[in-house]
Amino acid sequence: MDKPVPQPAGLALLRLLDPDYVEGALGRQVLAQDLSVLHGRQLLALLRRLRAAQSNQQYYAGASMEQAAQLFGAAIAAVKTELATRPHIPNKQEAKALRQAAARKR
Repeated sequence: MDKPVPQPAGLALLRLLDPDYVEGALGRQVLAQDLSVLHGRQLLALLRRLRAAQSNQQYYAGASMEQAAQLFGAAIAAVKTELATRPHIPNKQEAKALRQAAARKR
């Protein structure tokens, strides 16, 4: 019978937060997708998800910054590169300012 491998205390919490947690799976999934068919907002959501997973890897799974960057760096770079080819999506403040400017013109 194999002994369980000791794990950082936070890894149990990470498994509760994400039951499907497998180290590096999200990065591989993103790299396997055709990012050019995704909408800009989907890419932004994917980027937020990747950054959160990278942070979780550091704080809960006990990975160093270098290890987390190695796991997610390529996927984050791919999403950022694709986002750079897209037109700018205004944030809430910019959208509000554009609406107000359009209302003043009427």
